[in-house]
Amino acid sequence: MGVLQSVNEQPRVPIGRITFHLQTSLYRKKDGEFSKVRDYLKIGETRDVFDVNGDYIEIQNGLYIKNIDEHQYTMTFGEIIVRGDNVRSCSKNGIILRKLRPGLKVKVVSLKFISNDVTVFGINEKEFISSDEDVQYVMGIFEFGADSLKNGQSIKFQKGDTTPYQRVEGHKLLLLDGTWLDISTLRGTLHGC
Repeated sequence: MGVLQSVNEQPRVPIGRITFHLQTSLYRKKDGEFSKVRDYLKIGETRDVFDVNGDYIEIQNGLYIKNIDEHQYTMTFGEIIVRGDNVRSCSKNGIILRKLRPGLKVKVVSLKFISNDVTVFGINEKEFISSDEDVQYVMGIFEFGADSLKNGQSIKFQKGDTTPYQRVEGHKLLLLDGTWLDISTLRGTLHGC
């Protein structure tokens, strides 16, 4: 559940999603201090993540969680879609662990930027896939808050339609088909995936 916004202001882009395995307290930051709020997150609840800073994780609506054990939650940073026939996962030492089938979608639990062109995606604690492989990274999903056209083209989106994106630059989303969608005049919500 993201925040519906007219995205002509700088959009808040979620960096991931977090799902809780235990009931978790919520905090609000005011004047640099954190204070507990009356609400809490229920078991199995999933929220977008906007920032991770030390022991604090910022989730939607200016709320934070703090000092929780990593076994209390699962955090993901998008997903990858296997495109090619010869995509392999490797250990952190580079040993090939298995071959992945085309069309498989796996959640990304860690990211490591090796260079400008290469990212290593962790799909669990022991398996990694390089962006050199034939995979498609999905950073999140844009949900349309009103009917609109795709950059003035004849492709029409209706309220509630979603489109996955792989990157955000300012007010533009790089969609999976390689086209850029200018969201500065659109109403909608950015979600992690």
